[in-house]
Amino acid sequence: MKYAIRVTVLLGCLAQPIVAWAHDGYDRAISAYGCVDYPKAFAMFKTFAEKEGHGLSQYMMGIMTEQGQGTETDVNKAFDWYMTAAKQGVPDAYFALADMYAKGISVAKDPVQAYAWFNLASKGGHKLAGDMLLGLEKELQSGQLAEANKLADEWLAKLRR
Repeated sequence: MKYAIRVTVLLGCLAQPIVAWAHDGYDRAISAYGCVDYPKAFAMFKTFAEKEGHGLSQYMMGIMTEQGQGTETDVNKAFDWYMTAAKQGVPDAYFALADMYAKGISVAKDPVQAYAWFNLASKGGHKLAGDMLLGLEKELQSGQLAEANKLADEWLAKLRR
């Protein structure tokens, strides 16, 4: 079984030049990331995130910055990247922000904010977010739940403008 996984990963990396011509730059950056070429992936995502305002690339910048992949670890910058991606409606960015609020990473621990962001992620189709909402519901009082839902609704209203 170990060999099958290694072969799959290896074939994915070997196939990169073949696939590169058929997909946009984001797909090439994902391929570099999947091949653990973090410096190359980081540089590519950064270009798309900054120059093109590509939301998924902004989210990937958050991941890579939070985890120190291809760059120094910096949870404050990661938070900023996630927020930038969230402004473009990226559900995974909502989830990342919720997680940061839930754990107090880069921001003060805030279950109301965490619930609001998990709510947005869930509405955006993020599968794990619903489970996280159920866990937080047990911690929050009814007034806090109402506040969290209001924050989520306000965020969605901003995105629709």
